[in-house]
Amino acid sequence: MLHPKQFGKADLHVHSNFSDGKMSIEKILEYTENKTDLDIIAITDHDIITGAKLAQKIAKKRNYRVKVIVGEEVSCKEGHVLALFIRKKIPAGLELKETLKLIRQQSGMAIAPHPLYHSRFHKKGIITTDGIGYAALVKQKDHFDAIETFNGNPLAKKQNLKITLFNNFSLSKPVVGGSDAHITEAIGIGYTSFKGQDIKSFKFALANSQTIACPGKLKLFALLKYGFCFVPQGIKLLLNTIKHGKIGKRRMDYEQARIILSPTKL
Repeated sequence: MLHPKQFGKADLHVHSNFSDGKMSIEKILEYTENKTDLDIIAITDHDIITGAKLAQKIAKKRNYRVKVIVGEEVSCKEGHVLALFIRKKIPAGLELKETLKLIRQQSGMAIAPHPLYHSRFHKKGIITTDGIGYAALVKQKDHFDAIETFNGNPLAKKQNLKITLFNNFSLSKPVVGGSDAHITEAIGIGYTSFKGQDIKSFKFALANSQTIACPGKLKLFALLKYGFCFVPQGIKLLLNTIKHGKIGKRRMDYEQARIILSPTKL
């Protein structure tokens, strides 16, 4: 039997103030190094990798225990995609197929984050949470390295359960967990467990479907802080929605996926 210390922990979905996170790169690294037992983190800011590169450089210079993956949460036309182990920024606004192609050209890893979460409230200048949906996921499933089946966003519980079941019965892709942290206290509330503690071991585990998506604990203080940080943004989105109307849900998304998978049992 493996001892728990033989398993590593990676939070593959963290945002800094280089996009819509509330924390600096220095604070992310200091908190992760001193307040968590994570072995690996990925900085995945929206459509930019400047912060991730800086984090990796600082972690190496200071000889931190925690290793940093350069990542990006790419906004493509169908929704968001996590690109890990990339060297150059992936442009936003492309078709999902093209986005995945560019990730592969860099020998990166493509992960579908919160794939079933779809924000119906939008406002220019405010980043929202958008997954690619059932149909797009099914169409491009062979080009994804993993699916985020646990996302630490407090509003994503229902979607986490749905994508876990859909993956188990229909896709059978490797799974990961991530905090989707925008404040320091949320780092590690979702993580990926794997045998080993280093990046090489993580890559091997993911390639061989030997990862587990795990929930962490979000304390009451962190939950209240989340609300304090993002309620004003929510009010802006709501007022904009009242003025301009909702963004409709993806209609027939699940039905399209079912047709594509047929006669595979859903």
